[in-house]
Amino acid sequence: MTPFAARLAAPAALAALLLFLLAAPASATNFTCEAVGKTCQSAIGYAVPNATTYGELVTRFNTTTTLAELLGANDLPASTPASTPLAAKTTVRVPFRCLCGSNGVGQSDGGPIYVVYPQDGLDHIAREVFDAFVTYQEIATANNITDVNLIKIGQKLRIPLPCTCDQVDGADVMHFAYSVAKGDDPPGIAAKFGVIENTLLSVNKITDPNSLKQGQILDVPLPVCQSSISNTSPDYNLLVPNGTYVLTADDCIQCKCSASNYEHLDCSPMQGRRCPAVPACSGGLTLGRANGTDCASRMCAYSGYTNTTSLAIHTSLVPANETACQKGGAARSEFAGSMWRTSVIAFHMALIMICFL
Repeated sequence: MTPFAARLAAPAALAALLLFLLAAPASATNFTCEAVGKTCQSAIGYAVPNATTYGELVTRFNTTTTLAELLGANDLPASTPASTPLAAKTTVRVPFRCLCGSNGVGQSDGGPIYVVYPQDGLDHIAREVFDAFVTYQEIATANNITDVNLIKIGQKLRIPLPCTCDQVDGADVMHFAYSVAKGDDPPGIAAKFGVIENTLLSVNKITDPNSLKQGQILDVPLPVCQSSISNTSPDYNLLVPNGTYVLTADDCIQCKCSASNYEHLDCSPMQGRRCPAVPACSGGLTLGRANGTDCASRMCAYSGYTNTTSLAIHTSLVPANETACQKGGAARSEFAGSMWRTSVIAFHMALIMICFL
C-alpha cells in the first residue's frame, strides 16, 4: 500500500453507519451531453483529503492526467518537481479528458482507475477518496457491480468523474466541476470564476439561488481563449481557461490564456527541448508577435501540428483585434444608420414647414 493510500484508508464502519451512508442522498451530479461521442478537456476542483504531493496526486488520478497537465491547470512552472508537497484540504484543479456517452451523460474517459484496499467500501471511495465528485451508485454502475456491499481487495474500479463537452450560449467552454463550500452563493462563485451568474444558474438548472448546499457539485462553464488551430491538427479542440496553460505539439509548444485577451491563445516555443523550429509567418513575424495597428493589426498564431513521419509545427497570420473591430464596425454601422435616419426626418420636417409658409 502506498503512503498516500494508507493515509486515505478508513477503519471499518459499523453496520448501522454503513447503512446510513448508503442511504444518504447523492451529492454528485451527472453532467448531460448532447454531442454523443465527443471528447474534450474538463476538470474538477479536488480538495486533497490529507497531505500529499503532486506526484502522488497524479498516481491517484493515473490514466486521466499527467504531471505536466496538472501543473498547467494550476499555473505552476513546468519545472515543478513531482515531490512538491500539498497541504491537506488544498484545492487543486485536476484536468482530465471527458467523453460524452451514448446515454447523454458526460464522464471521464477511461478512468481514473482505483485499486480496492482492505476496509474499503464504495461510499468511502466516492466520498473520502474522490471528494464526493462521484457517488457510490455511479461507481457501481460504471463497473457493473450488482451488490454495492461486495467488492474485493485488489479489484480495479473505474471512477466516472462528472463532465460535459457541450457549448454554452454558442461558445466553447471548459466545464469545471466545483464543490460548493460553506458560505458560497451564486454571485460569489460566478465572480470567482469569471462567469455570468445567470449562465451559472441556467447551466445547473437552479431556480432558487438560495438553495445551494455545501458539497453540491456545480457545473461551472469556464470561458476559454479562442484559438487558430486547424481542424486537421490533433490538438484542434484545445480548451484553455483563464490563468492556465497547456503543453501541446509533443510538449514543444506552451499555450496560455488570460482574461485580458480571450481572443487569442498566447503560444510560445518551449525552451531547452529537442523540438523542431517553429516557422515564422509571412512577413517574418515570429510566433506570438504582431504588426500593424488597430483593425489592420495581424499576429502570428499557433495553428497546430502534424506528426506523420516527423513532428512539424504550424503557424498562420490572423487578425489581432478581430472581435473588437467587429464590435466597433457594428457600432459604426449603427451610428451611421442613426445619422441617416435623423437626416431623413429633418428633411421631411423642412418640407412640411415650407408647405405651411
